[in-house]
Amino acid sequence: MPQPQTGQYSLATGEAAVRRLNLLHKTYGPGGRNLLLQAGLKPGMQAADLGCGVGATTRGLAEMVGPTGRVTGVDVSAPQIEQAGQACAAAGHTNVTFVEASAAATGLPRNSFDLVYCRFLLLHLVDPADCLREMRELLKPGGILAIEDGDLTSAGSLPPGPQNSFADLFGRLGPTRGLDYAMANSLVPLVAAAGFPEPNLQLNQPVALRGEDRYLLNWSVKEAAPAFVAEGLLTQAEMDATIDAMDKESRDGNSVILMPRMFQVWARKP
Repeated sequence: MPQPQTGQYSLATGEAAVRRLNLLHKTYGPGGRNLLLQAGLKPGMQAADLGCGVGATTRGLAEMVGPTGRVTGVDVSAPQIEQAGQACAAAGHTNVTFVEASAAATGLPRNSFDLVYCRFLLLHLVDPADCLREMRELLKPGGILAIEDGDLTSAGSLPPGPQNSFADLFGRLGPTRGLDYAMANSLVPLVAAAGFPEPNLQLNQPVALRGEDRYLLNWSVKEAAPAFVAEGLLTQAEMDATIDAMDKESRDGNSVILMPRMFQVWARKP
């Protein structure tokens, strides 16, 4: 029997993750920008981006706070931090610093940020509440918490087709690793319990009708394929057939592909 891989991240990191994460940002970035504006992000603010990955969200924050503001990107993966730093340097952002650290224990100064943000982070954590407590500690009184997290089991296609394998596989993988890839459904009470009264919520579920956007679910399943097979969710032959079927559906363009439903929550620290 395979050994439990509690909390282990199942997707690619570093250079191998750049293509997927940049496409993910293309898909979710506009909605994220709207969230941040609605939550109150302004030029000149000090912001932290937890679980920053290869830095797509960090670059967006850097543009929004402008040269008078600063952004600190945090990720536990050294390859992610390396890619993020290179991308920010190439984009000419001089108001960004990166830190390799756990999102639940960043080592950053307490009560020092105007906004703390994360996207698709909490569902990868065994205890999201630990991270929420850290985010609260980092914020100044009155500071803004902004979170985007998804329900991976809500993705698929209309009419139902091979893309539905994404929701099925991630839904079954999570419990084998002590994770809940649908935890966003509980995000509002989790945020409230972390000391943020009266959190706000809106939903964002992008759809893909044409072009490269139709491949986001495929690429995610391909990256996580070794984890699905290692946990015994399907054989390698079944995995290969699933990926081929998803690729074919994406190329055919005869379905509407639904991305994971994103829960966008924002609140202020008292």
